[in-house]
Amino acid sequence: MKLRILALLFFCILSNGCISDKICSDQDRSCNPVASLLSLISAPEGIYVYSSTPSYGGNLSILGAGNLDSSLSTICKQERAFAPILDVGCQSVAPLVSTLLVSANNLTSFYTDIPTNLPMRGGPTGTILADDLASFFTVDLHVTLEAAGLGSTDFWTYGDLNGNYASGVTCNDGSDNSNAFTGYVGTPLASAVGWNSVFAAGCDQAYKVFCICYRPVSGGGG
Repeated sequence: MKLRILALLFFCILSNGCISDKICSDQDRSCNPVASLLSLISAPEGIYVYSSTPSYGGNLSILGAGNLDSSLSTICKQERAFAPILDVGCQSVAPLVSTLLVSANNLTSFYTDIPTNLPMRGGPTGTILADDLASFFTVDLHVTLEAAGLGSTDFWTYGDLNGNYASGVTCNDGSDNSNAFTGYVGTPLASAVGWNSVFAAGCDQAYKVFCICYRPVSGGGG
């Protein structure tokens, strides 16, 4: 058993996950081979919520192929590399921003490999936010997102109180960064249902983007 652990540690040290040219935060376990190995063994199961490092204007479709969904996917993938997440093995990502294609409260309709029976957790701490993805928007959170280690900065959601796509309050579907349009914003400081949509901000303002990280299940959620 000891030899297997040493072999895993040696592999981790040599792998791209532990040696790369990225700039690492002090809390990022993926930059520490020992912490990475321990995380792979001991991190609690769950869907982990994490925040982008930079704030973005309302034109969230600026990256990727130029449409909102692909751009959000690009943002979440890029930010995953720098996010301090307890489970370094969760690498599949999805945005917590509602779009015309998929609302944040119905992610499994598009991301069919998201597990549906695991708790939602704060990325840096593993603190449970909700019992599962279904209750994340429909039941008061166990703790605030801030208490789960996700900071105190508001974030774009483009969704209503229950996480549905909020047509007309989406910064023109993520294409606008002026004050001509508005987009709904959520707060990490509230735990009551509705934390996802506390006010409509001008799209010239800059806010974080929240994403989830998970280990995919085969054959759809479960």
